[in-house]
Amino acid sequence: MTIRHLRIFVSVAKHLSMTRAADELFIAQPAVSNTISEIEKNYNIKLFERINRRLFLTDEGKTLLIKAQNALAAFDDFEETATNSSQKPRVKIGSSLTIGKQKIPKLLEGLKQGFGDIDFQISINQTSIIESKILNGALDFAFIQGKPSDVNIKSRLVECNTLVAVCGKDYQMPQTVTLKELCKYDLLLREDESVSREFLDHIFARENIVVNPVMESISNQALISAAKRSLGVTILPESLLKRQLKKGELKIINVTDYEFTRNSYLIYHKDKTFGTAKKEIFDYCYKNYKENKKGNQP
Repeated sequence: MTIRHLRIFVSVAKHLSMTRAADELFIAQPAVSNTISEIEKNYNIKLFERINRRLFLTDEGKTLLIKAQNALAAFDDFEETATNSSQKPRVKIGSSLTIGKQKIPKLLEGLKQGFGDIDFQISINQTSIIESKILNGALDFAFIQGKPSDVNIKSRLVECNTLVAVCGKDYQMPQTVTLKELCKYDLLLREDESVSREFLDHIFARENIVVNPVMESISNQALISAAKRSLGVTILPESLLKRQLKKGELKIINVTDYEFTRNSYLIYHKDKTFGTAKKEIFDYCYKNYKENKKGNQP
């Protein structure tokens, strides 16, 4: 087994195509096919199933793909360090979208002041993509909202976030309601598959509540603006609403039977090994994220 075997396996798994993998790696298609056969024969396993002329990863293949991606990431990291030993070490940090907007700039500012000899590479994206990058070794660690979905990702709690239901000052509804009563009003919610929406949908499903929002948006500010105009009720992190609440543009609706609490985590691959410098930076990020209580929360 060589690095070449791993690169070919990962490429085929990525494209689910021998031909596309060959094109990506600039080698002949038979060489790709032969390499996959060598791996399967050597370890007496089956990596792919062929159904209706399409390739699908087997369960064994899915498990080994994560291992292969981690091995390649470690090898590439070794090569980069060895080749560029005279250059700055690189630390790759990821973040989900809301945290990236509200927390990462200040955290990065502190990192650059305290670790000037480190090259920081920041990736801000959807949580699912960030988790994928943690799994394939493209990131050293990352911040996300909600627990990670993969058992191969370890997490540390860094913040508990409270969401609140709010509406415009002229929107006609009681100041105190139950969750089911709340959902009878016009709801202004984040889009499907966003972390915030998944969090709320889980609560609604647990209570057998079906919701039909009058507005869905990828923008928190759009929802806040709609709520200020008394178009309905939105549920967002309280920290995002401080200015509007202080000015009286929005009012909090007390939900008697539920507290909307969502947590943020620092995540990393369970097999990740940190060198001295990366461990120091990891600890700095963990400590300073937790202590940054005055900053905006996700």
